[in-house]
Amino acid sequence: MMDYTHEILTAMVDRYERRKGTSTQNGKPQRAVTFDLAKHYPIYRDHLSEEEQAIDEAVSRLSNWQMVAAPRSAQGYYTKITLRLDHIQEIYEFLGRKPAQETRQEQLQLLLETWQQNPDTLSGRFAGEMMAALQAGRSLGYGLQGNLEKLRDILLALEKIGQLKKETYVRNFSEAVFHDSKHFQSISGIIRSILSDLTDQPVEKKQILEYYNLLENPTYLYLKGGWILEFPDSCIRVADLPGGIGLTSDGLSAIRSVLLETQTVITVENLTTYHDISSEDRAVLYLGGFPNSARASFLRMVYVSKPNAVYLHYGDLDPYGFLILENLKQKTGIPFDASGMDLATLQACFQAGHYRPLTAEDRKVMQSPMLCAYREIFDFMQAHNCKAEQESLSAMKL
Repeated sequence: MMDYTHEILTAMVDRYERRKGTSTQNGKPQRAVTFDLAKHYPIYRDHLSEEEQAIDEAVSRLSNWQMVAAPRSAQGYYTKITLRLDHIQEIYEFLGRKPAQETRQEQLQLLLETWQQNPDTLSGRFAGEMMAALQAGRSLGYGLQGNLEKLRDILLALEKIGQLKKETYVRNFSEAVFHDSKHFQSISGIIRSILSDLTDQPVEKKQILEYYNLLENPTYLYLKGGWILEFPDSCIRVADLPGGIGLTSDGLSAIRSVLLETQTVITVENLTTYHDISSEDRAVLYLGGFPNSARASFLRMVYVSKPNAVYLHYGDLDPYGFLILENLKQKTGIPFDASGMDLATLQACFQAGHYRPLTAEDRKVMQSPMLCAYREIFDFMQAHNCKAEQESLSAMKL
């Protein structure tokens, strides 16, 4: 059965801490912190419920301990109970928590130390923003208010994520940083939100960890068509393999050189489209969203071997699709052109009914300075509330 003693007292202390001031405010006594039992626990008046007795006993204990003032009504029920501020120190000790102001000072000191070490790292930038929030009287957000240890874990995780130079698996990362292979999972949602807010380029939150080389499982680079891969002791002609080949990041690092049998290289955003697209007279690569360091390094090797080839990218006809294209160009230094990502194609998808409505995130991404070149396409998207995925183009052919 629920611990109503702890729950009621915690709720009252939370309310107490949300009030400004401590014992006085503008020279006047602070308003009493009350708790309406009937409002929070309608079941308290249910005579057939075992919970009624548990709630009543919890309030009686708190009253006997002089932590609340709790008069009974004429019918014998507790109604509104009041926090005993003259026993607030004992209450904090009972709950095993510190006063909010004390915790805020400890958090502020931790943030200051982190920021001073290196203000330009992920952890330093986050610390700077959180210090500004606390100094302005705002809460930290991200579920960190009043939790020093969780803040410490977040800062440590951000510091180590910022140092990753190659693909790293989440459980290995968690074990290395926290000596617990599952601990990172408990804060990963907060980390994703923070990284999304800190990252200059608007990356989808579900891909943000991969963007920083942190992955749940190994990823594969899929190739088909006109590639020749040279390893220290062997050579693979990918065109000889029906369906192509998949390589892990370790496999990519073993490649000594890449030769192209074709004049066209095309990267593809989605795996289904990669399998659908023809590899005749071109070298096809499955990109899988934003390119990580291993994919970018491989493509730079390709470009060095044949800079006069035609480099194309085939992605979704949505704001993130264009952002991936621009990110690909930025990370590799290769002048990729868009393939099948033009206004006429979007209009055809819209006319055929193969489109999806824009999201709030889509509209936000459209404002990125990196995407100014696609303003005409974005104007159509906004006017008709539409975007198209690569699967839309395949569906139109069925």
